[in-house]
Amino acid sequence: MGGPIHSAINSIREALQAKPSAVDANAFRSVMRQLAGCVTVISTEDAGSLYGFTATAVCSVCAEPPTILIAVNRTARTHPHIDRKGAYAVNILADGQKHIAEHFAGKQDNQFDTVEHTIGAMGVPLITGAAAHLECNVEQKISIGTHTLFVGQVIGSGVDALKPLIYHDAKYGLVSHI
Repeated sequence: MGGPIHSAINSIREALQAKPSAVDANAFRSVMRQLAGCVTVISTEDAGSLYGFTATAVCSVCAEPPTILIAVNRTARTHPHIDRKGAYAVNILADGQKHIAEHFAGKQDNQFDTVEHTIGAMGVPLITGAAAHLECNVEQKISIGTHTLFVGQVIGSGVDALKPLIYHDAKYGLVSHI
């Protein structure tokens, strides 16, 4: 697969390999903790089982066609299931769903057994009560460092009139003051 996104990522990858970073991983993590983000649960299905994990590494790519990307650590247990399914949902959690964020940050099996959800058009779970969701078809997979960027074309969406849950400096927060 090619395209402008893939070309840009290849250029970045080549530049990173050519010059080692002057910033160590801990310093980088410290700075990135200052970047507030919506809390999401990335979900998928594989062979009849449902999978998900809590994430903030979600980015809009373009509106025409509607495209987003997610960054998934290759060691995350949901990674191979997204890879095989070729589809995922981004569930943007509402400000009252901190318990769901913590639930999907854990390592327990059968995570969806205790979380109310529906199954979307792509066969992936959509968390009930989320502020919004996007259903995506994987268009490109790009390997960078320890992660895979899954670039997905949005094939379905939904929005509820709820404020999103925010994550900043290793703490959950609300946007109620905005």
